[in-house]
Amino acid sequence: MVKIKDWIEKIKHNHLVMMILCCGIPLLVIYSLGYFFDLDRRYTFWSFLVICGLMHYFMMKHMHGDHKDKKEKGGCH
Repeated sequence: MVKIKDWIEKIKHNHLVMMILCCGIPLLVIYSLGYFFDLDRRYTFWSFLVICGLMHYFMMKHMHGDHKDKKEKGGCH
């Protein structure tokens, strides 16, 4: 049986899966909320832009933070 912690670690190291989870799920949620609550399409468009920008910022911040830690410990860059 695969442990959940091991499964999460494998996902963290798979960029494609992380992109699908971190970008796809919020976009589906926003689209679903807009569809079910009959929101104007321009609100969903701007929500997509804001969410994508914020998600990208935090993903890149985390990614570059890992590189700094490895560099300080004497690892490869």
